[in-house]
Amino acid sequence: MNQIPDHAAERVLGTIHEVINSADAELEQAEQWMKGLVDEFPQASLVHSYTSWVLSRAGKHREAIEHGRVAVKLSPESEMSSIMLFRVLWSAGEHQQAFDEMKRLEKYGPSEGYAQLMQEWSEGKLMEEANEEF
Repeated sequence: MNQIPDHAAERVLGTIHEVINSADAELEQAEQWMKGLVDEFPQASLVHSYTSWVLSRAGKHREAIEHGRVAVKLSPESEMSSIMLFRVLWSAGEHQQAFDEMKRLEKYGPSEGYAQLMQEWSEGKLMEEANEEF
């Protein structure tokens, strides 16, 4: 969160928390909130990551992928941003690109998050999540 000033961090995290807990019927509002944060904090990878997640939930896959790619460009070593991009790509049916993103992060070292994701996948949970739009 080093791209978000300390005085704004609580507000940003509060908005993200509201977005995470928003129902599908509230996706338009969640999208507006996240786009407002992107406008205010364009260099914040966390904001772009959650914007990509909301857009993916809304079925706006191309736009979701764009924000996910911005997030990993801003914070190339961020496991969270990488995994969120992976999930957005997967939901968009871009499976090879999702695996390419996983491989990209591997150059920075092992990833516990991806190890867990692959374990869940081997247990059949990833496909269930993909069908539910995570």
